[in-house]
Amino acid sequence: ATKAVQPAPAPLVLDLHRPKLATANWLPIIAKRRSVRRFAATPIASDALAAVLADLAGPGPVLSGAVRVYVVVRRVLGMPVGAYRYDSASARLVAQRPSEDLSATAQAAALDQEVIGNAAAVLVLTMDRSAFATDPSGPARGYRHAFIEAGMVGERVYLHAAAAGLGACAVGAFYDQEAANLVALGTRREWVLHFAAIGTPA
Repeated sequence: ATKAVQPAPAPLVLDLHRPKLATANWLPIIAKRRSVRRFAATPIASDALAAVLADLAGPGPVLSGAVRVYVVVRRVLGMPVGAYRYDSASARLVAQRPSEDLSATAQAAALDQEVIGNAAAVLVLTMDRSAFATDPSGPARGYRHAFIEAGMVGERVYLHAAAAGLGACAVGAFYDQEAANLVALGTRREWVLHFAAIGTPA
């Protein structure tokens, strides 16, 4: 008898509300923003994480559509631990590695830096190779545009984390394959560009 093929389970999807972002006085925030390398064990609110994620693609024109954002959740109220892909169009987190505490794995991927292992959440920015290859200015320019866009996203992480009362720290030192495995990526499709740790300042 032919064995029935069971359908694959649907991925875990977390709906994030779209926060109404207040018009902030950015100059004081720019003046006080810093890299925070020590985080308290206090969980962060899901609303705060949603606010940071909501404005990563703006305001203003997007230089490159090749940048992708993944989130490794460790201590976020109301969110299961695991690795997720952020879908900005629907304001959803789609599970890549659900129900796994990946803090030790993330720290090991980032050359054992404790700031990554102790963060409440870690954003992992990647570049979609097929997307930068179709840049109107050509793939060579698209490659550079994607790196510049990733830097702009990293700046917004710092600003919106500070506005939400959180600390952030960008990390560019990591093992490529381990970083890709952390969020279940195929390196032929996407490259990891950098990490950004987020948490409550200690």
